[in-house]
Amino acid sequence: MWRRLVRALALVTLVLATTLAAVPADTVAQQACEAADGHRGHGSLNRAQALYESVKAGDGDQTCAVDGLRLVAEARRAAAQLVTAGQLLIRSGHLDGAKVKFDAALHLDATNAAASAGVAKVADLESRPLPTAVSNGDRFYQDWALPIGRLVVLATIGMLIFYALAGLSSRWLVKVDAVAWQKWIRWTTGSLGAFLLFAAAVMAPLFAMFSPFSPTWTDCWIGALVIGVVALAAVALALWGSRGRAKPWRRLFIALGIVTAAGILPVLLADALSYDVRLMFVHIALSALGVFLTGAALGQNLRLQVEVQQSDGSVNAASSDYLLARMKDLGTETPQALHTSTSTPGSTPLSQIPVEELSVLPAGKFVGTLTRLFFALRPDLTWRARVTLVDGNRVATTLTRNGKHAASAVFSRPDLRLPSDDDENRAKAQMLTGAAAFVLVQLSTVHTELQRGLYGARQWRSVALQVIATSKSLLKNDDSRPATQVRLLARAVNEDPGNELARFEYLWAAYEHTTYKETDLAAFARVIDHAYNRSSIRQVTDDQEGWMPLKIRILYRCATQWLNAYAYARADIDGDGDGDGSYVDRAAMLTSARTPTAELSHLCDAGKVTWKGQDLLRRLTVMHPHAVNLVACLDVLQGVKAVEDVDAQHPHKGATATPRLAYDHACLHMFVARRRDVGEEARRQQWDYAIEDLRHALVTADEKREAQGDPCFKELRSDPRFRELIAVA
Repeated sequence: MWRRLVRALALVTLVLATTLAAVPADTVAQQACEAADGHRGHGSLNRAQALYESVKAGDGDQTCAVDGLRLVAEARRAAAQLVTAGQLLIRSGHLDGAKVKFDAALHLDATNAAASAGVAKVADLESRPLPTAVSNGDRFYQDWALPIGRLVVLATIGMLIFYALAGLSSRWLVKVDAVAWQKWIRWTTGSLGAFLLFAAAVMAPLFAMFSPFSPTWTDCWIGALVIGVVALAAVALALWGSRGRAKPWRRLFIALGIVTAAGILPVLLADALSYDVRLMFVHIALSALGVFLTGAALGQNLRLQVEVQQSDGSVNAASSDYLLARMKDLGTETPQALHTSTSTPGSTPLSQIPVEELSVLPAGKFVGTLTRLFFALRPDLTWRARVTLVDGNRVATTLTRNGKHAASAVFSRPDLRLPSDDDENRAKAQMLTGAAAFVLVQLSTVHTELQRGLYGARQWRSVALQVIATSKSLLKNDDSRPATQVRLLARAVNEDPGNELARFEYLWAAYEHTTYKETDLAAFARVIDHAYNRSSIRQVTDDQEGWMPLKIRILYRCATQWLNAYAYARADIDGDGDGDGSYVDRAAMLTSARTPTAELSHLCDAGKVTWKGQDLLRRLTVMHPHAVNLVACLDVLQGVKAVEDVDAQHPHKGATATPRLAYDHACLHMFVARRRDVGEEARRQQWDYAIEDLRHALVTADEKREAQGDPCFKELRSDPRFRELIAVA
């Protein structure tokens, strides 16, 4: 019996061996794939993946294993998407829909921990009877506040890093002598760069934390298109801003070209790269474009930090504040003499730098060190000026742009040929004024909008001499002041003939202390007319607001000087002067006065010229009644307006009774009184009005001296009331 059993087993073994030998080699691979497919269908992706990977080259065709691994990956990805959708449904309160999504994810991938956690969370939420404020608050914190807070922190850190990189790149992109672009081009370029940096700083953590989408071929191509559009826009803005002068900005163009190629070529040519890698190149390229555009814009800012230090290196806070004020108000102490030596309604500031663009380095070793470190990391602080007071007569000034040396100057009071001064503080103020002029003129070569306030000046020594000569606090107030003022102004004009402000200040200072004689007044009027007609100010259009304060001063002085010359010539005709004026000469004087008066009236009329600057609008509002009064004077003298049409009341209609305006009104009343068609009673009434105006106008000793010699008031010199006003016995 046992023998038969052994024979039967041997026969069965032989048959099985023969059968297995006859089976094709690919049956092993096929069987493994079929077993793996079964596991995959039941969601056991790990087992299915292990079986697919166990198929060897000797087991037959591996196509089924490759396809199986791809299907496993797709199943994992689909399960992850379902989990994300389920989590979103939980946040919106749709628990049933969330459970369906999680179940579907577990059907695809039974080992998906996030799906299992989702099912458990749904069960936990369903087990709660009603949501409470505490539970809702915890859920809001976990689902929204915590992840968004992390996103904001990471985005902020990324933005600060990008901002620092932009500041470092500005040193390389912007040359120290590169002329800054127009403000709107800088703003547009900087805004585009800042938007790219913000998007890059936000998208990096957002994509890593939430995976809002899976990169596709379309996304990569859209990214490449955006790179190309941004690069072309950047090049167009740079060419427009540089007015076609591309050489100073060649580094920017090279950087834009390299970044654009590095971002687009991997998307178009690198087919072996995955979509994730291609999109990463797009992200890096856009980030680099943002860094370069922001750096180029920041490197052209007009922000200036000033620092004044002593010879031992310590910061002088008072001197720094003085220099800061000088940088803002350089020239506002100029005697704005619309008439002679009296102050005027308005000023002519040389500096157009906004206040918010200026800063000063604080004093103190510890605070100063921390502040230096802070400002060193600020990429938007483009300019830094350091002024070293070597001693009371010598100053060294250094100006840097984006951390690179831009200009420097060492000068002394003898270099500027300033008079000796025993007041150390005033001598120091003169040196700081020179430093402020140096910095301002250097800035104007790069920021051309500052040239509008320099009135043609290109040499800082000329600006410094002009400001010192015309400032009431920078020269000794003694008998030598007029001569010193004229000498310094003459040197300012010699240093820079294009400095129109210094030229006219020199003319006004030269004639300021002359007596009222016909030859002086008429000659001065002709000199001013000649200088104005030959200057570049005459060609200044209404939209060039920076030139308007000086132009208005010149026009007013021209008109009033011709009127003074006419008044003195009229005195000669009446036998009270020593000239030989004639009716023809006087008529020509009035005609000469009419031209600047008409131009001044046009500029001061808000209905004819639309001004943008608020400061200029305020000045012209003050000047408008003066221009109206000049027109009235000429109308009365030339017979254009009848006597009864002149508003003879005081205060005059529509005008604020300022001392200067009251003085002008007194002149108008005296011109009316001189009309031959005015009766004696009306003439006396006009004198009374003039005296009333002068009571309000003559306050200072300078104004009284002016009125004493003014030919407009020739008839009043014998009036006791007038003599009392001017303090003449």
